[in-house]
Amino acid sequence: MPKIESSYRAVTLVLAALAAAAFAYPLWRIGAGFEIDYNEGWNAFLQSIAARGESPYTTPGPLFFNNYPPLSFYLVGVLGSLLGDPLLVGRALSALAVATISLSCGVVTRAGGGDRTDAVFAAATCLGLFCAFATDYVGVNDPQLLAQGLLCLGFAIYVGGPATPARLVLVAVLFALGLLTKHNVLALPLVVTIHALWQSPPKARLAFLGATLALMALALAVILAAFGTDFFHRLLASRIYDPTRGFLLSMEMLGHLQIPLAASLLFMVLVPRQSAAKSMVGAYLALGLLIGFGFASGAGVDINIYFDTLIGSAMGCGLLLAWIRRQTALPRQSALAAALLVNFGVLLIAPQTFGRIVVDALGDYSERERLFAEDVAYLSGLPGPAICESMLLCLKAGKGVWIDPYNLLQASLTGRLPADQLVGMLRRHEVAVLQMISQREHPLHEAPGQQVIPPRFVNFGDDVHDELDLSYRVARVGLTGRFYLPKASPPPVP
Repeated sequence: MPKIESSYRAVTLVLAALAAAAFAYPLWRIGAGFEIDYNEGWNAFLQSIAARGESPYTTPGPLFFNNYPPLSFYLVGVLGSLLGDPLLVGRALSALAVATISLSCGVVTRAGGGDRTDAVFAAATCLGLFCAFATDYVGVNDPQLLAQGLLCLGFAIYVGGPATPARLVLVAVLFALGLLTKHNVLALPLVVTIHALWQSPPKARLAFLGATLALMALALAVILAAFGTDFFHRLLASRIYDPTRGFLLSMEMLGHLQIPLAASLLFMVLVPRQSAAKSMVGAYLALGLLIGFGFASGAGVDINIYFDTLIGSAMGCGLLLAWIRRQTALPRQSALAAALLVNFGVLLIAPQTFGRIVVDALGDYSERERLFAEDVAYLSGLPGPAICESMLLCLKAGKGVWIDPYNLLQASLTGRLPADQLVGMLRRHEVAVLQMISQREHPLHEAPGQQVIPPRFVNFGDDVHDELDLSYRVARVGLTGRFYLPKASPPPVP
């Protein structure tokens, strides 16, 4: 039996080493001189506004829409102003949050009866899943993982010790900070709140409830005083829903997670209650799935809607491995086989994960930095107002960011703005240069009735592409896409 245990520990250490090596890539990329993700420039712009003490909801103007809670803009903005660059601070906090989430999975596994090896396995599984299947979120200037990190830290503190009033007040504070950072992370606070009000000792329950209500009231008062009701109008702004996109997004992410998710769900359902931690992880996993299914069809929603499912699966698998090792009736190699099976997807995609690092190290990374700098130099030399799909490009080029293409399209499609708002501006040549990398949602020669996979994101409607073809010309194609300049206007008719 000691030999089997040492084999399981060895495999766990190998999985941890592979996850750490994969995590080195987003850490290295923190200082990248190019845009990693579309949202980076959007967040950096609002962070710079917040750092100046201005409202990130009204300052950008009527054609820029902010539908996120405010905390990340002020936190990253202020730290960025102190340290020199909000973009780098946002990326660093995202990477730190992923490490926190992974370590929290280990703490939860320990609280559910696992030992240190099981805790390392859970942490390695979580980190490996993020680095294999969500690389473009890890270490990116986006508040999603920061919010998840705050909530997971709160959950780890909640299950990691006795339910004292001080501990539960701290949990309530962390949950409030998480929800003020991103508003789609409801699963974990709901599960813990229900458990705390149902199972905690009376004094701790009262402290948690009082702290939660006080923080809600304080947050509401500060938000209303600072931003008025405009905050809620923007946060709850309508968007287009497409069940086809939602189905494809769900199948993509659940396909990546199918083995750890299935293993965790079967363990939660088939094995009798083992601990409070197991019960809460099971509820967290189920609620995270329901929220993912419910929101996946919304325009602009990405794989981050299933991050609760990823985290819950890693926690569940840690608890599963701890349970398997306690079962003397099972074959001796069961824990070793389960550890490898749970991480089979991560191991299968490892050549691609590490191949990406090699390609960047051999010159692709520096080439993208050079090409992005060329696009910045080109745009900065053009006079007049610019619209950038890559908002980081406009920021680096010293151009004002006054239009948010995605949210402007949603406002036009849902009737909050005229349907031809942007098309009219282009027709009148009010835009001196427009940069985009998007293609048409429906190609010009798409066959009627043909079954096609819809694009994940649509930032410009086909009517904008039509007007660009009519009134603008492609003056440059660079790393960030195509640069359109107005065609020469015909002379006036005498």
